[in-house]
Amino acid sequence: MGEAERVSVGNLEQPESPEALHPARRLLRRLGAVAPGWWLVLSSLLVTTVLWIMGRSAMPAPFRPLFDPSLLISAWSITLLALLLFANTRSRKIEPFFGGLDRAVRLHRQLGPLAVGLVLVHVVLYIPSQLDLGGSLADLIIPFHSASVAEGFNALILWLVIGWTALAYTKGLRYERWLSLHGLFGPIFIVTSAHALAVGPTINAYEPLRFWMWLLVLVGTGAWLYRVVLYRWVAPRFRYSVLRVDQTSQTTVDLVMRPKSRRMLYEPGTFVFIGRPDRDRRELHPFSISSSPAERDLRVSVQMVGDFTRDLLSLNSGDPIEVFGPFGGFTPHRYGDYRRLICIGSGIGITPFLSMLRFETVNNDFRRIWLYYVVKDATRAPYDAEIQEAVPKADSYIDYELWQTADRGRPTAKALLEATEPLDGVAVMLCGRPEFIRDMTRQFREAGIPPERIIAEDFHFH
Repeated sequence: MGEAERVSVGNLEQPESPEALHPARRLLRRLGAVAPGWWLVLSSLLVTTVLWIMGRSAMPAPFRPLFDPSLLISAWSITLLALLLFANTRSRKIEPFFGGLDRAVRLHRQLGPLAVGLVLVHVVLYIPSQLDLGGSLADLIIPFHSASVAEGFNALILWLVIGWTALAYTKGLRYERWLSLHGLFGPIFIVTSAHALAVGPTINAYEPLRFWMWLLVLVGTGAWLYRVVLYRWVAPRFRYSVLRVDQTSQTTVDLVMRPKSRRMLYEPGTFVFIGRPDRDRRELHPFSISSSPAERDLRVSVQMVGDFTRDLLSLNSGDPIEVFGPFGGFTPHRYGDYRRLICIGSGIGITPFLSMLRFETVNNDFRRIWLYYVVKDATRAPYDAEIQEAVPKADSYIDYELWQTADRGRPTAKALLEATEPLDGVAVMLCGRPEFIRDMTRQFREAGIPPERIIAEDFHFH
């Protein structure tokens, strides 16, 4: 579209102003947009708490200050563990509950340590009551020190949980090792849940609570079995073959695939898991799509940081590829009422915007867009030429800028917002490393952008 043909920004249809909404509706909209998964988490914890209180009230035994809270904390831990397993099922039917699989994984990172930590708090509060009954501390914390086999297994489980948590949430853990460790999340959940269901006095004394806890255990166990044991064999997949592999820089590569039969339909900005049938069938890796949904071939743009990604260069034309997806909610299609967008891709975080930009050349959904490609210098920007070629062809009015931090420093929300005034109706899409996302999100919120208008996807999938 030529410059004279473009629609003026003032004629863009603006969404209903958040300030015009009733305060309660405004709060609900904000909570629903920012953290959809938290609704499910908080409501489930509320159900667990209410049922536990009702069950405890029905018991004739007197309330014990440390012992009884430890049982409630144990029930909370089971609830959280079940929901986290459910969130990471990698099912397109489940991810809308959490606003996309990327947000579900983020929720897992936030709540996983808390869920396991509650198990440890439960043990700490449980110990004094057992000491009062004549037990010893060594029996409770040293595996098989006690003559009771049950207590020996409980102590072993405790140390397994501690060791697993220390390893699974270590920073800088390689994706393959993280994946293997988190495959053990299900067995930990099953073992701790079995213990609570077998010996928990409140759960066994109150039928509605027992039904609810069993339901959570079945949901969590089923999700783990599907995700870890059955996924590669029963999950919906698309069969592609390698068309070509293009090394776009020393650290990035484009994998272009052609469908063998049925094409995958997707929204621009989403991501997929891909696997090589000639390798370990359990090893699936997530990559953002950088092609357009209107194209026949599927392209993913990859930063080579591990063995799997480096081995992509060894692929030959015709080699089979399995594609699972698409996943994620990082797409302008989900935010149709946001007509003015600031899009910021840092490093390889530009890839979902490549998909959006390529789709912009064939659609007629006009928006006002400011696109920034943030890199250290021009040698680290392999997609700059592609973007410059596509921008004039886009239906939307796009201002594009290659932001080189070696010359200008890191971008700031204040500097980027100056180009977009007035700020009414502006939304922000961010993609990059977690620390970049956190910093820019904080800056945009301090600058007055509502949290529901900051849409982020970080490239730290685990």
